[in-house]
Formats: sequence, structure tokens, C-alpha cells
Amino acid sequence: MTRRALMRLSRTLGGPSLMRMLAPLVLLAVAATILFAMANGDTPEEHAMSLLQRMQPARLLAEITNSATEILLLVSLMMVGVYLTLHIGLRPLRRLSRLAGDIGPATIDARLPVESAPREVAPLVEAFNAALDRLETGLRAQRDFSANAAHELRTPLATLRAQVESLLEPGERQAASEEFERLGRLIAQLLALAEAEGGALGADTRFDLVALSQDVASDMASFILSSGRTLSFDSAVQALSLDGQAGLVETALRNLLENAVRHTPPGAEILVAVTADGVVRVSDDGPGVSTQIRDRVFERFNRGNPSGAGAGLGLSIVRQIMERHGGAARLASVERGACFELDFRPQGHRCDQSVAPVPAGGNRTAM
Repeated sequence: MTRRALMRLSRTLGGPSLMRMLAPLVLLAVAATILFAMANGDTPEEHAMSLLQRMQPARLLAEITNSATEILLLVSLMMVGVYLTLHIGLRPLRRLSRLAGDIGPATIDARLPVESAPREVAPLVEAFNAALDRLETGLRAQRDFSANAAHELRTPLATLRAQVESLLEPGERQAASEEFERLGRLIAQLLALAEAEGGALGADTRFDLVALSQDVASDMASFILSSGRTLSFDSAVQALSLDGQAGLVETALRNLLENAVRHTPPGAEILVAVTADGVVRVSDDGPGVSTQIRDRVFERFNRGNPSGAGAGLGLSIVRQIMERHGGAARLASVERGACFELDFRPQGHRCDQSVAPVPAGGNRTAM
């Protein structure tokens, strides 16, 4: 009897293929029915046999469909409830995560609000703020020490230079003067490096990158021209707004121009160019950078010419300044000479729309 009932059910449902598809739902419905029967005192075997013998296949299919629909609806409602509970419950944590992500070099003094944190994570937020306090204290101490040391060395060095030159013969003064010049540049670079690393503690202001680049080129024009090189300036736009520390960006540009003079022969051409999307390029037509040191060119105390007068800090300072501004310093690949780029694009700066762009090559001027 049971076997014939199952065969009739299979033919009614459309054959073995559909039965296999509905098998999980059938089992689920049967299991629920058996549990109900056990609650009423029947054994599972008795209730299963009674179910198969007494119920018509069409009615059984309807019961299975109704049970499956109810179960799916219940599971869906449970999933929606769990999602809403988690979404609402984790909202304070998402807010804390956004605030923590906004803390960077320019906002090292920012802290997470403990009062708005869930009670369970409040101790973690307090520990995080305490770690930021220690980090800020260490950064300030490091910056102050480097800056004070560089400042304190300047006056004794100038005094020592005057005394030594007064004791030397005229023929020896030139060599001594060059050494003192080198020490002076080293102290200046150390001070600039301290300012670049500690600049994270300073406040940002808005300035015009095009105007700043042109001013630096104009200020250094006499030095570059007196060394036998030529200098030109070009910009694809008339103005480009930037949020940052103008003094640090000026230091980066000066270091790139000094580097170009140091590593090019007399007669070389140096170009400062600003693109419309926030890239400043300092290029020259000199010998370029050898492949052996291209990957290490921004490392501290790395000098392309070991016998040169530089201390190997200039390009490292440039990299620090660009990291401080959320940008990147790169050595671009060019066919001739060298081309260093200060790329502010990662920060998302844009050209001031109130100023019309300049046609390509239309703003290039010799300094």
C-alpha cells in the first residue's frame, strides 16, 4: 500500500526528476510532521505510514508547498531582522572607524570620541587615544631636537669659519671655504629634513601651486644662470589650488633645482613645468641618472656622485615632503637627461575653474 502510494505521488509530481528536486522540501515537511506527531504521542513510524496511506498526492503536494513557503518566509524575516540588528548595532563602530581613518600626518592631534563609543569598546578607544598621545609627543620631541640642533650649529660654524679663514694662507682659504660651505649645506638640509618630518604637526593652508613654482624659479634664476645653465618655466594652467604647507613645497622645489644644477654640465637647460592635473616637473638635458642608483635615488645619504658636494639628503627631503602632502615624488623615464616629478594628484587637487587654462606651450618663459 505504501509503495503504491509513493508511485502515485511520483506520477502526480511529474516523474523522478521533479521528485529529486522536491526531495529536500519533502523531507523537511515530513520531519516537521513527525515532530508534531511525537508531541501528540504517536511514534514516527506510525505517523509516517498514516500520512502516506491517507493523504492524496495532490493534497500532500499542497501541504508541502505551504510548509515550504512558510519556512522560506520565516527564514527571510529572520535574515532581515539579523541584518537590521547588526547594521544598527555596528553603526557606532563604523563611525569610529571613519574617524580613525581620517587621522593622518596633518591631523596627528585628533582623537576618537570616547563618549560616543559603545561601552564594550570604550577601553579600546581610550587605549588608542593614549597611544596617539605618546606618538604625538615623540614626533614633537624628535622635530624639536633636530631643529634646535641645526639652529645651534649655525652660529658656531659661522664663527669657526671666520677664525679659520683668518689664520690660513690665501691659497688655503678656498679649500677651507668649500668645506665650510658643504657643512653649511648639510646643516641646512638637516633643518629642512626636520621641518619636513615635523611638518605633519603644522596646519595646512591653501596656496597656488603655479604661482609658488614660478616664484621659486624666479628666486633661483640668478643662481642657476650664474652657474652657466639656463632656466625656463612653463604651466598648462594659470592657477592650481593646493591644500598644504607652502614652505615645505617650496623647499622641495628648491632641492630639485639645486640637484639639477649639481648634476648637469654648464650649458644645460633646466625646465620647471606645471601640468593641469597637479604635477610639477623639474627636468634637464644633462647626463641623467644611472640605472644603478635609480631605485635608491630618494634614499637618505645616497649621492649620485660620491665626490660631489652634496650630502645626499636633498631628494630624501623631497620624498618626505611629498608623503606629508599625500602625493608622490618620482624619477620619470625620459629619453634624455633627468625628470623629477612632484605628483599631487593622489590628493585630488584640481585646477581653479574660474581661471581659463593656458594653451599648451603658451606660457613657457625663460627666466
